[in-house]
Amino acid sequence: MKIKNTRVYGLEESIIRSGYPMQVGEPVTLPDEKTKWISKIEWDIQKTGENKDLNRAEKLAKVPSGTGHDNFLKGIIVQCDLQYPEYFSPQLQRYSWVDIVSSQSKMHKIMSKHLTQEDFTGSVPNDYIEFLNRNIDDKCFRKVINCLPSGYLKWMGISTNYLQLKTIYNQRKNHKLEEWRDFCNWIKELPLANELIINDNDKKKD
Repeated sequence: MKIKNTRVYGLEESIIRSGYPMQVGEPVTLPDEKTKWISKIEWDIQKTGENKDLNRAEKLAKVPSGTGHDNFLKGIIVQCDLQYPEYFSPQLQRYSWVDIVSSQSKMHKIMSKHLTQEDFTGSVPNDYIEFLNRNIDDKCFRKVINCLPSGYLKWMGISTNYLQLKTIYNQRKNHKLEEWRDFCNWIKELPLANELIINDNDKKKD
């Protein structure tokens, strides 16, 4: 699985907002996103070795999902593009907070070129690819769609959040499908993933 163009939004803002349940009055004013500024969290860690907002968020993030204490993780939005085989998509869509922003379409483009091994995950018999290409040449759209292997690769852009990724990592990190293990390895590389997504037991195993 290939993943690119990863973007993370609302990381520091959501960490700060994790403290709202124990506050009264007007919240602190956050810096404008267009203003260049040194992250308050990074600045505190550089100066003192810790940050009270991050310490609190890490403790809240470690509670089991469903308790509500880790709800602030929903505010940390993640977007990316990923190349996936078709058999992966139905499993990904089972998660409520993974939205497909846009994806490449078989309906529009499957007949636009000949297929090769690079269009599939794993290995597809060459004579089968030749069969599909003959039907592409003959404009037999229905036959191509019906016979297309589920390992056919496409790209899609998704939007999700740290709370959903916490659940996905816990459920899929040891999955028998390589694609899920690749996806979980990508999760591990996100900013503050060890502190907010992966619990201490997971880190020791990894």
